[in-house]
Amino acid sequence: MQNIITGVILIAIGLAFGGSVFLGDFDPLNLLFDGLGTFFIVKGLVGIYKKRQAS
Repeated sequence: MQNIITGVILIAIGLAFGGSVFLGDFDPLNLLFDGLGTFFIVKGLVGIYKKRQAS
């Protein structure tokens, strides 16, 4: 769950500063932050899925 929150925070920082891939601004720094945010969200979702499968 912590990974999902971290990912959302990274994406929210980009949106707050007005530069985000999700807004159509494809700068290298925006790609980095939004890519990291998406990575952490997916990592958190996979972790939750694996925990449910183990139960």
